[in-house]
Amino acid sequence: MMHVGRYFTGALFTAMTTSTLIAGDFGAEVVVEKGSTATVTLVVDINTSFGTDTDDSTTTKPVIGTGTVVIDSDTAPTTLSIPNLDFDLGSADFSYSFFCLPIIGCQGLDVSVSNFTIGLQKGGTSGPVDASSGVAAFPAAPFVSSFDYQVSGLADIIGSNVVPEIYSFRSGVSAAGNGGDVTLSQLALDPIVFEIPPKDLPFGVNSVQITANVDLSNVTLSGQLEAQESPCPGDFDQSGQVDGSDFGAILAAWGACSGCPEDLDGNNDVGGSDIGAFLALWGPCP
Repeated sequence: MMHVGRYFTGALFTAMTTSTLIAGDFGAEVVVEKGSTATVTLVVDINTSFGTDTDDSTTTKPVIGTGTVVIDSDTAPTTLSIPNLDFDLGSADFSYSFFCLPIIGCQGLDVSVSNFTIGLQKGGTSGPVDASSGVAAFPAAPFVSSFDYQVSGLADIIGSNVVPEIYSFRSGVSAAGNGGDVTLSQLALDPIVFEIPPKDLPFGVNSVQITANVDLSNVTLSGQLEAQESPCPGDFDQSGQVDGSDFGAILAAWGACSGCPEDLDGNNDVGGSDIGAFLALWGPCP
């Protein structure tokens, strides 16, 4: 696994911003790499007629998942967009001890979690990539978590949980241009907090709050970058219209130019035929 400090520096960053690549976005379908794991610490706060107590239990689970990423290096800072991202943590069992007293001992509580998933809501999220650290920060990422749970022992409860919430999320990013690999790693997500509905609680139990601290730092996603088609060909400066300043970009790129955006006819050369195609695009972007 690459260290965060190496992301988007040196040759990697140069490869993404060189003028020989199509200006604009690079996208990739990414998949969680085999061997990735998440460490889940489930903290239970329980309030009963005996009083209030807190305990935690931790397990490490294999993770599977997929996502889509888009990297825009046209302007500084580079932007990482994640339209969708889904993790499946499967199932896990947790054991707790509450209200421990001499001689009497402890009240045991077991929590079984299944179908545990975490994913971005529709629309995803985007944020800047720090050029020095290679970390993209998303202070308000719209995630939704869901899982089924069965509680037994001190309280017997069965239910399902769906929590749509705004969380702080960040990821290290490594990318190497069109056709190269992109890697997301060193992921970090805010704790997931929910309360079991009061109507589901047995007599004598006033409230149960569960906090899931999901450590994703050992999860890595990777895929292959591909240049994304511009939504407005000819608008090289992304001003929202094809005009004289874009014509200047064609003149600056004149000649052999493999894969550059000014090569509108795709023949690896910017020439007269590209000017004809450019004039046909003149005006506001659709």
